[in-house]
Amino acid sequence: MTQHHYAAWVVFDLRLLVFVVLISVFLSLGIVALAFRGRRWHEYVTAYISVFIAVLLITILVFNAIASYPVFLIEEVFQFP
Repeated sequence: MTQHHYAAWVVFDLRLLVFVVLISVFLSLGIVALAFRGRRWHEYVTAYISVFIAVLLITILVFNAIASYPVFLIEEVFQFP
C-alpha cells in the first residue's frame, strides 16, 4: 500500500499580514469596548478572542477574494515522496 503525501509552496505577504493583524487587533478592541460594558474580565477575554478571529478571517477573505491582493497565495501543490 502506497501512501501519497503532498506539499505546497505558500507565499505570504508579510507587510499585508502585519497590516491585517493590526487592523484586526484595533477593530476588535473597539468592538469589545463598545459592546461589552460592565462584564467580568474573562468575558472580555473570550469576546476579544472571538471577535479578533472573526475579524481576521473576514479581512483575509476580503483581501484574498474580493480585492485580489492576497495575504497568502498557494503557488504550487506537488507530491512529496
